[in-house]
Amino acid sequence: VEAIFFASPMHDIGKIGIPDAVLLKQGRLTNEETGVMRRHTVIGASILHESDSEILKAAEEVARTHHEDWDGSGYPHGLKGEEIPLSGRIVRIVDIYDALRSKRPYKNELDHKTACEIIEKEKYRYDPQIYRAFVACAENLSRLFNAFGDVNGLLNQKLYGNFPAITKQTQ
Repeated sequence: VEAIFFASPMHDIGKIGIPDAVLLKQGRLTNEETGVMRRHTVIGASILHESDSEILKAAEEVARTHHEDWDGSGYPHGLKGEEIPLSGRIVRIVDIYDALRSKRPYKNELDHKTACEIIEKEKYRYDPQIYRAFVACAENLSRLFNAFGDVNGLLNQKLYGNFPAITKQTQ
């Protein structure tokens, strides 16, 4: 559990290998751009691969598997059920919640209730035990999210707000 706690913030580290034109695109991604974006899982795993650190090994696993779906429809490997490491199954649902609640260049943030309704409609994507645990602690998760806000969004706004040339190139 401790390794997952420390490893999970690195789940999207592979996005450093995704061109800003794709990563920060204002509109919907094309099929080709979606393919490029999906490579962040493999890029992240390869960045973390050579480490002997237990936490970084867990981070490699999380980076590689946090977009795998319980029903086998995820990526990059189409793993199904318990083929997906526990760390990837946990980060999967929390990452979806965070993505739904966070403002992105291509979408506005959603409120807690709407995010949970979407997750419920797509519960086939998640380990049933992890889904039930998520539902049980969803109100606490909402309070945490409201207290700390969209940290990634704030960081992106600060970074790209200071570099308007980058923002203009990606629009």
